[in-house]
Amino acid sequence: MRIELRIERLALDQPLLGGELAADVRAALERELGRILGGPGATDALRRIGCVDAITAPSISDGGRAQGGLGTRIAGAVGQGLGIGSREIRPAQTGDRIDGRQR
Repeated sequence: MRIELRIERLALDQPLLGGELAADVRAALERELGRILGGPGATDALRRIGCVDAITAPSISDGGRAQGGLGTRIAGAVGQGLGIGSREIRPAQTGDRIDGRQR
């Protein structure tokens, strides 16, 4: 299955970054979306919704840093908006397989 996901614009206020660098948020977002979209149940969930122009993702709080950085939390919200997982969100780690490659 080929998945094409475009985020045309993501605007974040400086205070929301909480000291994180924008480039780090972007990298974490890409990494986490790869993990979520390649995870169990993702293919079935995506087949159910098909092609969509936009999704409504749940809001994310600026608290809860225990769940990971901002990129991780945004990816989790996007995954939930796509109907993939209300499973626990954890950052990708060395050894995880993403898109057939090991991290």
